Amino acid sequence: MKILWVNPSFLDYRIPVYKKLFELTNGDFFLIYSKKRVPDRVIIKIENAIGDHAIGMSNEVVLDIPGKDEFANTDYKLPYQPNLYNTISKINADIIIGEGFFQWTPLALINAKLNQKKFILAYERTFHTERNCPKWRILYRKLVSKFTDGYIANGQLTKEYLMHLGVNEQKIQIGCMSADSENLVKSISSFTIKEEETLKSHLSIENGLTFLYIGKINERKGVIHLLNAWKKHIEKYENDSLIVIGTGPLYKQYARIFFECKSINLVGDVDYDTIYRFYSIADVFVMPTLEDNWSLVVPEAMACGLPIACSIYNGCYPELVKEGINGKLFDPLKEETIIETLKYFHNKDLKLMGKESIKIENKYSAHIVSQNIFSECKRITNT
Repeated sequence: MKILWVNPSFLDYRIPVYKKLFELTNGDFFLIYSKKRVPDRVIIKIENAIGDHAIGMSNEVVLDIPGKDEFANTDYKLPYQPNLYNTISKINADIIIGEGFFQWTPLALINAKLNQKKFILAYERTFHTERNCPKWRILYRKLVSKFTDGYIANGQLTKEYLMHLGVNEQKIQIGCMSADSENLVKSISSFTIKEEETLKSHLSIENGLTFLYIGKINERKGVIHLLNAWKKHIEKYENDSLIVIGTGPLYKQYARIFFECKSINLVGDVDYDTIYRFYSIADVFVMPTLEDNWSLVVPEAMACGLPIACSIYNGCYPELVKEGINGKLFDPLKEETIIETLKYFHNKDLKLMGKESIKIENKYSAHIVSQNIFSECKRITNT
């Protein structure tokens, strides 16, 4: 069974799954992607993982129609990749996997149907992320669904949205998203206590709890709600620290506004291959997003043994965040729930909660996720 995944853009977290699929198919797994969208470090990693079966396309042209903000369905991108259809045809796969309903998926789907191949759609979105989806886009998705043989989705909320589009529940395989957990855990194990102490000293971290956020600094991620609530939180818990990693359109503004709040470390951009150092020194991971499909930084943090404070607007919470076991949920639009959540982790057994995080995240390892995807491929080909 030869599998081709057509995915123009991905990051480090996908590589372990692609590598496992390559192994499960005995080398009959192929990937087509855009070299203009995938970072150089990721290109090197995927080529090391599956060799020349990773086919990077160049010269993509994208018509970008920006929206008023970074929320879903507020901007539009119309991509054109020369020679994509022919490249798909040359591989002659038994199954073609498309990433999402648009981007490169239309050509992948047409190729599959014209050549009588099976087609699977990888999808991640939820009712909440698609709350502003225009009717014409919904109609398009329903049309594509009529020609799709199966779906690989991240979790329950995505499954519910696909069923709303009219997709048969039996066609949807959930549990198909994982973080780059294995490599993160390996890196943390090599990070010495002395190195941890040096990093804490550099960040002026005291003996309170250290909360960590990793992600973009924009309106969609809800960081401003966390920062505002934090100023009230430290009135009582003055030794606590908040580390904010990432950049974005609002980074400079927030750095200026919260400059005098010494317990907030707006670190800026950190290379992905060194991000494990911050997971290592944190006590709790916090995600205040106003809209996310399935934030991969959450399972990353869980794999590193951290309890989770998570927004109810994050599509991953049904699978990953169990209140009172490994974390707590909050509504970032209600400041009092953020303050209550930050307070909650005091006087809790964070080590035990972190162990529960590891147990839960293990169900979404690259090994298990790739098996789930491979099982769906076998199901639709009756092999």
